[in-house]
Amino acid sequence: MIRVAQCWDDGVLNDARLADIFRKYQAKATFNINPGLREPNTRTNKWKYQDFEVQGLSLAEMPSVYKGFKVASHTMRHPNADKIPVADFVREAVDARKYIEDHFQQEAPGFAWPCGVTTDDTVKALSDCGFAYGRTTKNVESVLPVAEPLRLHSNCHFLNPNFWDIFAKARPSGVFYFWGHSYELKNDEAKWADFDAKIARLSAEPDVQWIDVIDIVR
Repeated sequence: MIRVAQCWDDGVLNDARLADIFRKYQAKATFNINPGLREPNTRTNKWKYQDFEVQGLSLAEMPSVYKGFKVASHTMRHPNADKIPVADFVREAVDARKYIEDHFQQEAPGFAWPCGVTTDDTVKALSDCGFAYGRTTKNVESVLPVAEPLRLHSNCHFLNPNFWDIFAKARPSGVFYFWGHSYELKNDEAKWADFDAKIARLSAEPDVQWIDVIDIVR
């Protein structure tokens, strides 16, 4: 058996289509959000990814979009851990966790480091605050054993051209973990179709078991 986990960053509009795909194939996923960058009832346009305008979900619609999935802290406003004082960074992470617990009515022990940046001080501080893991952007051949949960690495980005080779190499470890941003699919129907097929293939594998990211460390 190989357990498969995935997570997605930033709380953007394309997540709604992503979530529908996951529901179709009964795939688990964790969505990492920045509540401080989103408006209560209005979708926000924050930046461009290549030629695609990235649109943030409103806070009001997030609970329905993410219903049935895990939601994790990605800080309130996406600061890098090495750019602000440790106490301010911890507040960003904890306030996002509190928001998730209050508005999604679920435990939120997970964390994703903005831009994958960590420092020794912030790692210790988030561990002391009770976060169970913190996902980086570093790729490793084997996720297990997890030497340092607050620096939890993944196997690959979902658009890695060697995705299936990496999946095969991860089999002996028993866990395969990938991540990404749904806006990277833009409105490219070919990319969406390819991704749909990817999730379908994983779900059809007889020895694949979908898990939440928290299950990797618990």
